[in-house]
Amino acid sequence: MSATTLFDSRYEKQKEDLLQQVHERMRPVFTADELGALRIDPVNPAILSQRSGRGFVDRDILETVLGNLLECVAPGSHNALEPSYKRQELADSLGEVADQVYAMIAQSFLAVGEEEEVEDKALAATYALLQDLPRLKERAMWNRFASLKDPAVWDAYLRQRCGISDDKLAKYDFAAKLDQAIEDRDVGLYRDFLGGFKCPSIFDYQMQLVMSTYPGWRVLFYHDVAYDLTRTGPMEGMLAFAAVPLLPRAISELGGRYYQADLHPETQIGDANFLDHPHRGLTTGQTGVIGSACHLLPCTMGGMTRKLRQRHPIIGDYVIIGTDADVFGPVKVGDHVVIGPSSEIYGLVEFGPRCHIGSSVVIGTVKVGETKPGHIIMGEGVRVGDGTIVENRAEIDLLIPDHAQIPARSHVTNDGCGKPQFVRE
Repeated sequence: MSATTLFDSRYEKQKEDLLQQVHERMRPVFTADELGALRIDPVNPAILSQRSGRGFVDRDILETVLGNLLECVAPGSHNALEPSYKRQELADSLGEVADQVYAMIAQSFLAVGEEEEVEDKALAATYALLQDLPRLKERAMWNRFASLKDPAVWDAYLRQRCGISDDKLAKYDFAAKLDQAIEDRDVGLYRDFLGGFKCPSIFDYQMQLVMSTYPGWRVLFYHDVAYDLTRTGPMEGMLAFAAVPLLPRAISELGGRYYQADLHPETQIGDANFLDHPHRGLTTGQTGVIGSACHLLPCTMGGMTRKLRQRHPIIGDYVIIGTDADVFGPVKVGDHVVIGPSSEIYGLVEFGPRCHIGSSVVIGTVKVGETKPGHIIMGEGVRVGDGTIVENRAEIDLLIPDHAQIPARSHVTNDGCGKPQFVRE
């Protein structure tokens, strides 16, 4: 690598062909309106090109780079167009972003003492990420769409403009309609449903409201970028992903700083997820998994051990986790499960699909001395009432049968044979 600059002639030559590939992949996914709204903020190349090995921790530059990547998936969502702004061609905008991302990645490799083939590693990681932008753009759209589950998208302005009363809105299950559109991957289904309100602007207004003011989809995009920088292996026959040091965590920390959603960059997260009020705090861990179409309010999905193994929850699709709920350890949560607010789930617990856990419920496995407890396995459709405690101290699994209903304020343990036993206080 050059002793003076990251942007030497070799880089410029290699960049030319790769940038053309990115342009060919990105151009078809932009509408004319999106191209008109796209603005990429420049960063002084003299600053970017310095081989200090410390550039990745410059939060101002990192915020600019992330904002520019956000513009690539949702033009007009981050950088405002000034009257004096001179529009760039898409290829030039992508080239500016490529230089910024390349410099940040190269600085990260330099910061950990790597010198061999740093240019090639940084170039490959940069263009693997950029070639993935069409997929990330699609994911960002579905995350915004999922945010329409928030009843507050029917704000005072929209209700007044469309002449829709609160009583009329209360008759509809909008979340179910949205979930159906997500399942079918067809936004048009929801658009057609809204057509019944005889106010054509509803959908576009709500999507604009989410894009402009909702933080959840933004921090999920930050996570998508960070996660891509932790991946390894080939990408659809193109450039291979290679794990980048330091930078993914720096991106994650920046997302946590601005949005209080602490998403570990290695957490596997699906799309069409709605992070509701993430400013209250939301945490995931390194080995965690979150499916698609989930509705997550401020909650903690944390670990219970310092050992390097599966130590965080595995969350299925269409899961709802309420405010201040805590899910700790390798808990497995099936599809369409609801975990109520202020509940605590921990240890070796498995939920079948469509379980409904009330508020302030405690479900967990308890280790007594050196005895390792068995699992708590809840069958399909189990309902647990508010304030209930379900615990397993026995070595054998506690099995809660399908569609069982546990009344509120109950205390359930293992009878020693794997069946639930109600404890009388």
